[in-house]
Amino acid sequence: MTSSVLPPLPPLPAALVPPRREVPDFPPICGTARGRHRLRWALRRRPGRCAAGCLVLAAVLLSGPLRGAPPPPAGASAGAPGCPRAST
Repeated sequence: MTSSVLPPLPPLPAALVPPRREVPDFPPICGTARGRHRLRWALRRRPGRCAAGCLVLAAVLLSGPLRGAPPPPAGASAGAPGCPRAST
């Protein structure tokens, strides 16, 4: 039993096949966790600053959604003179 129902494709002409390029070997990239260690160090050394930042963030989140811009005055036009008004 074959896994393909379609007939095999004919080989491409040599003009349509791009030339192969050799890729040089690169040394492996070793990742480090410096950011995680810096965060742990900051929490150990200065816990008050992190606590203050968390309190400020909590106060901002609890203060509610941001207010939008005030509506334009009743007599003001929506755009420059000669521009059609946007339909909403």
